[in-house]
Amino acid sequence: MPEWNDVGIILSTKKYGEKGLIVNILSESHGRHVGWVNNYKTKSILASVQPGNLVKVYWKARLIEQMGNFKIELISSISGKIFDEKLKLQALISLCSLLEKFLPERQNYFEIFNATKAFLKVLAMNEKLGNNQWLKGYVKWEIGLLSSIGFSLDLKQCAVTGQTNNLFYVSPKTGKAVSKDSAGKFAPNLFKLPFFLGGAEVIGTNLYEEIVMGLTITSYFFKNKLLLSINDTRIMNLPDPRDRFENMIKKLLV
Repeated sequence: MPEWNDVGIILSTKKYGEKGLIVNILSESHGRHVGWVNNYKTKSILASVQPGNLVKVYWKARLIEQMGNFKIELISSISGKIFDEKLKLQALISLCSLLEKFLPERQNYFEIFNATKAFLKVLAMNEKLGNNQWLKGYVKWEIGLLSSIGFSLDLKQCAVTGQTNNLFYVSPKTGKAVSKDSAGKFAPNLFKLPFFLGGAEVIGTNLYEEIVMGLTITSYFFKNKLLLSINDTRIMNLPDPRDRFENMIKKLLV
């Protein structure tokens, strides 16, 4: 019988029957994996399978191609630490939905697992200043996800001149940075590159404006590079939780 032990991050759960629960996790060594949990209504199991939780997971099946069964033990919980912070909760749900959307099952994504685990630690921290600087980490996490599954952005130097300063834009065609001088008449068709991603500093730009710039970039490449290639369709939608997260940030601009 195939079986393994691993560490994983809970992505989602779905009720199946009266006592069953289908759990979707991102594991450290076995990638995104789906398994069955029985008698899920016990308090210990319900507490363990909340999205974002870090867990020990044991998987077993009669045949390797079967969904199999999970036994899950909680290592650390994040939802209880951020339950009263709506923006963080939405970021968590957005993150989990993107992983479930884009990662194929049973393929090892060690770097994504470690990056996700590290970001969740940041998300769980109490920010005394309450200035939401963790949002920068979220955008960088999305860029890392893009890179790991097939499309890397090159934001360190101008695609035209090779210069590393005065970078203002990102090309939607190549995902490469473009300097202000090199953009010329094409500037209106390019994405603005925020300061925290290597762009030139623009006085008067606040955190939420920069975050929206970053999410606009990642949204475009998720839709037009990854979803288009995965689905071969012109209907390219990101998961609803991701859209809600971006909309919540846009409301903070007012």
